[in-house]
Amino acid sequence: MQNNTFSGLYLRQNLIVLDEVTSTNDYLKNLLSNIKPLPAFTAIMAKHQTQGKGQRGSTWLVEPQQALTFSLLLYPTDLQISQAFNLNIIVCLAIQQWLSQYTDNVRIKWPNDIYVNDRKICGVLIENQIANLKIKSSIIGIGININQRHFPEDLHQRATSLLLETLDQTPQDIESCCLSLLETLAYTYQTYSLSDSNTLFQLYNNLLYRRGVSASFYIQGKEVTGIIQKVNHEGKLVVTIDGEFKDFDLKEIRHL
Repeated sequence: MQNNTFSGLYLRQNLIVLDEVTSTNDYLKNLLSNIKPLPAFTAIMAKHQTQGKGQRGSTWLVEPQQALTFSLLLYPTDLQISQAFNLNIIVCLAIQQWLSQYTDNVRIKWPNDIYVNDRKICGVLIENQIANLKIKSSIIGIGININQRHFPEDLHQRATSLLLETLDQTPQDIESCCLSLLETLAYTYQTYSLSDSNTLFQLYNNLLYRRGVSASFYIQGKEVTGIIQKVNHEGKLVVTIDGEFKDFDLKEIRHL
């Protein structure tokens, strides 16, 4: 269990809401380098993020005030670089739990996307600062589709939003969503130990998207069929291909 206690009042006081920013992760990094000390669970929320970051160098583009885009700061206690994926798990578990209050079939797609009914609703990007082979601080960027009714042509079959997945079609207040999710994140962060890899990976794998299902993947320039088995303690995806167990890093495999 973490040592800090983050009350709702503490989280509200440490939430900075901006009308527009290029990237909440970049804004928080600049803030961290210029203001010391910066409290844990300082959060930057943007009503409009113009150059949000994603995995594989992609961008996360959203309509103004339709998505929840924010970044928060954590100082993990005694977290080795080799256990960096454990923090990713805690964040994903918290988001999955928060979304499950509103809708069913919420799953974690390796390494850190959240899917509902086979469509992406959330992406996470964690940027760590390293010192003495340990993670000194972490900036966690989160983007969740909240009120979108429509997506671009190339995304409308692959993306969804909280509004589209709930029976109540009333748009959500973005800032209220942010504070509510921050409370869930704080609770989850305090509940689980970052060093308890066995528990964390078991919970993560139980929620793993397309686990145990035959699916198509893109590997080394070729399309192959395999079955996701789990994510191992190194954070690699374990897939059986032609009956053989193989593990992959992020850049080595892609879902089709």
